[in-house]
Amino acid sequence: MLKIDFYESGDGETIILTFPNGGMGIVDAHPSSFPGRPNILELIRGRTLHFVCLTHPHRDHGADLVPILENHPEIQAFWHTVSDVAVVAFTQQEAMNYPNYPGPSREAVVRLKKGWAEFVYDLYGAIAEKKIRWHQLRSDLRTETIDGVNITVLSPDEAIKDRFVKAYRKRLEKFNAELPDANLLSAVLALEYSGTVVLLGADALKENWRSATRLYFERELPKAMVFKVPHHGASNALQVNPARHEHNYLDICSCQPPAKSVLFAGDAKHPDPDLFRRLRARTDVTCISNGLRDGSRRANPLNIHIPGARAVSLPPVCNMVVSFSIDADGTLCQTAGTCTKECSAVRAAA
Repeated sequence: MLKIDFYESGDGETIILTFPNGGMGIVDAHPSSFPGRPNILELIRGRTLHFVCLTHPHRDHGADLVPILENHPEIQAFWHTVSDVAVVAFTQQEAMNYPNYPGPSREAVVRLKKGWAEFVYDLYGAIAEKKIRWHQLRSDLRTETIDGVNITVLSPDEAIKDRFVKAYRKRLEKFNAELPDANLLSAVLALEYSGTVVLLGADALKENWRSATRLYFERELPKAMVFKVPHHGASNALQVNPARHEHNYLDICSCQPPAKSVLFAGDAKHPDPDLFRRLRARTDVTCISNGLRDGSRRANPLNIHIPGARAVSLPPVCNMVVSFSIDADGTLCQTAGTCTKECSAVRAAA
């Protein structure tokens, strides 16, 4: 049996795969503000980790990978999309100052970027110290098989990689040269077990999906039955251009029966209400919302601000954990989480 668990993770994502042999794979991990999710090390205690995967170098997808890499004794490989040289360039990008932000806003942005840079250094430092094998993900790699589960990398492709390489070269000449959006480095993974496909979309953008859907059809993969919605439900990930006959991620998801989509949502911009309606019309949506969109209003209805004070209660979530299992005959079962007719983040925006 292949088991897939999606855990509520504050403003980030945590996905844990349990393979038929009992080993695990981690695809991104971020801590939760809620007490409902066990500590990440407890979730993987005593298990062999076939891989720890950072889909792209953003802290909301990898903060909880650091304690795993520092403390877990059995990690066979670290999967990622960024070369070691690129890590340095990316880290500099995150740490650099942003003079266009005035006053306190600028200071807040600089602190945020420095925090992300420190995360990247901690992450790759732990890998180097423990001498964990690196495995860089690209869409031209052959399919990897772990205990009967075929894992195909659909993104990023070489064209996107080349854009980053050129940008890194410019960075050597000019420190503040702009880098492309790091979400373009997102590893889109298709896991096939007994003819049933789970599609993990990371934060892939429209450009990623143009090549990812094309490769999906070329590999003749079955339509996905479980789909992790990319970029927390942002509209910049869904490609819709009928004139150019371009496919989008919904085209590689099952219609009959409808795919089970999992949406990590609930920050200041996501999910996009129109996109959420499209997801509901096409898939059975199960939403994991941390409620950040309306957190300040619900937790502090009088809008009283006291330095150092914290809200007594936390905003609600749609689901704390969403789980699926796939049997050896390909039968899919949702074992945790309920389908979402109305996401708390979308409701709060109304």
